[in-house]
Amino acid sequence: MIEYTLHGPASQERARIRVMSALRENRFPQAILIDGPAGIGKKWLAMEIAKSLQCTDPNMRPCGHCFGCRMADDSGATDGWVVPMEADEARARSSDDVAPGSKAKTIEDFKKAYIEEIQKNPYRVDIFSAGAYISVDLIRSMTSSFAMKGDRIRTIIIAEADRMNESAANAFLKTLEDVPANTYFILTTSSREKMLQTIRSRCLALHLLPLSDDEVRSEVLRVAGEEFDEASLTDDVIGLAVGSPGKALYYAEHAKAWCKLASDFVVFSLRGSYTELFMQLKETSLDEAYDANRFLEVLSFLLADLLREQANAPLRMPETTTAVGLSNFPRVDATALELALVAVQETMSRIESRRVSASMCLQNLSLKLFEGYK
Repeated sequence: MIEYTLHGPASQERARIRVMSALRENRFPQAILIDGPAGIGKKWLAMEIAKSLQCTDPNMRPCGHCFGCRMADDSGATDGWVVPMEADEARARSSDDVAPGSKAKTIEDFKKAYIEEIQKNPYRVDIFSAGAYISVDLIRSMTSSFAMKGDRIRTIIIAEADRMNESAANAFLKTLEDVPANTYFILTTSSREKMLQTIRSRCLALHLLPLSDDEVRSEVLRVAGEEFDEASLTDDVIGLAVGSPGKALYYAEHAKAWCKLASDFVVFSLRGSYTELFMQLKETSLDEAYDANRFLEVLSFLLADLLREQANAPLRMPETTTAVGLSNFPRVDATALELALVAVQETMSRIESRRVSASMCLQNLSLKLFEGYK
């Protein structure tokens, strides 16, 4: 019997055992959906599975050195991936349609750049822009490659599958209804509820758990490289990550500014110091919807921590929460904080809809955050 070994954090061992058992017993499904919070290693596991399926070693898989393993690790083998792309990138011409010697970027060039970033750090949560999506043309391009003859195992990783638009989802559903022989789809998503139920029902569901705080720290240091400043992994950053190395990496870059802004946002809103707060918001440059909502995640976390502080529960962001000095505002009780959390969530939805500018939404939020409790 061929032995399979998938590597990864101990917190996700049960999921890997399930996959290895299916591989070992030759009952691996042709479509699998890996879901879980952003940045916890879904793409990493997807790549490990792809190598295991394509590996040809007769004893231990993935071996890491056979042709199948090398193909799975080759960022130039773009047929093995479907990734969200910006509209202009997805409309780029194929390498088959570009004149010899042309320096114009092809769709394969764009896809290869994304794959390289994923392989460099599969935990990253900001590889794809907020406007990137999986179009029906990307799905059709994937299925057109099925016409190529060959007996080798074909694996296709569909990263952030919830970003398929309606046409792409329907086209992919038709493919799932009649999957070609020796072809395996590995989908990843942080928002399975946004996917067609008919697609989800045709995939084996595999849920990944968040990592422990110690695992987050060690995984960040493993993938970030020698230039990474370990001091940026503060207790507040680890708390914000909630078990996600990808979020820890993201907040290690932004938390110093955003945690202070979140603390000031609460204090200045309570004091009515709106002019000063508006100036800080302008200096922090939160005009992009994605960045604005990531900041609001920090603000939500702070409000939740203030509730924990009132209940004498352990804090996830001890430094920032203590800096607010909530005891100086005796009128702010649990109800006020809960209503503030609702206001933040509503603002995030408005920003995501893109009907109103992010900066305007943040200003409006500051005016009503503790309405009636100031």
